[in-house]
Amino acid sequence: MLMKKDKGQTKKKNYLDRMLYHISSCMLPVIPVLVAGGLLKLGVLLLGYTPLIQAFPDTKVILEAISNAPFYFLPLIVAYTAGKHFEADVVSAMAAAGTLLLPSFINLMEQENSVLFMGIPVYRMTYAYTVFPIIVLIYLMSVFEKVLEKWLKGVLRDIFLRFLLILITALAGMLVAGPLVDVVSQGALAGISWLQVNIPVLAWAIFGATAPLQIMVGAHWVFVSLVIQNLGAFGEESGFMVGYFMLTMSLMAVTLVTMLNSKEKEKRSSVLAVLITVTFTGTTEPVLYGICLTDKIALLAAVAGGAAGGIYQGLVTIHTYVYAFPTVFSILIFQSDKDPGNLIEAAVAGVISFSVALFVMLLGHRKNNIFAGKA
Repeated sequence: MLMKKDKGQTKKKNYLDRMLYHISSCMLPVIPVLVAGGLLKLGVLLLGYTPLIQAFPDTKVILEAISNAPFYFLPLIVAYTAGKHFEADVVSAMAAAGTLLLPSFINLMEQENSVLFMGIPVYRMTYAYTVFPIIVLIYLMSVFEKVLEKWLKGVLRDIFLRFLLILITALAGMLVAGPLVDVVSQGALAGISWLQVNIPVLAWAIFGATAPLQIMVGAHWVFVSLVIQNLGAFGEESGFMVGYFMLTMSLMAVTLVTMLNSKEKEKRSSVLAVLITVTFTGTTEPVLYGICLTDKIALLAAVAGGAAGGIYQGLVTIHTYVYAFPTVFSILIFQSDKDPGNLIEAAVAGVISFSVALFVMLLGHRKNNIFAGKA
């Protein structure tokens, strides 16, 4: 475990503190699984350079499935931890969240025709890899559960409580929680696209600064889908992947300082694993949920690093030519023979983000141990 939350922290001074407390409390137990998934991804990446994968190609597919499982089924895992945190029925929480991951439901969401539930339009979106909608959903479920327990007595409670919990919660996810997050994400995409054309420096500064929040709430998949679409249609993409590359660089700086500031061997080892994961695989969730949510200076450093790199990105315009998780070792996604300077510009943007995040971390923690919870 990277950080431990004190139950005395439940009473916060403002809404933002309370929200961050609840998100981090739901996510901290998940961090070791995400780190494991990231390390497995690294193992698959390294095996790709060996004759083993060439001789047994199915091996790669199997190992990729194992490494992707913690991320794809993240909503199910978070439903469990959120159920415990909000003191809801954990099994019902997992069942309701699992509904959103069923292949038949996913296929329904991917069809071109409109989807209706008893005449009510169902907003089409994908819930795999998402976090924030599930946390909101399970919080609502904990409220539903308290209300139903008051209404249902005796045998009726035994028969109908979980039935109603699963039904109401799953429908709330399909009709309210998930669509709300997706609509906000689509609105952000439209806003960034407009700024990209009219005020590119501001557009990419905002995008870089908000990249940590995008990952936390799962909104980044809206932008990633557009990246894949543009790469397929035009062979290049102008901006979004560079923003996530700068986020990776910023989080590397955050994790490095966190590790060096730790005086406890166990915590230092945990953070070292996270540093290796984010550096080699670009898996940012362990840093965001395990460090940034519990340390305001770390979150500020990630935001500042992304914004600074974004300003430079807006001045020069950097293209992406291949889709891959943005890491130090996948920087060649910015390489193109028709634009030799593009790779150098991407590297400069990454160095700017790393340097600014490093400066903020060193300045903010010049007196305090990062694990002391002081910010």
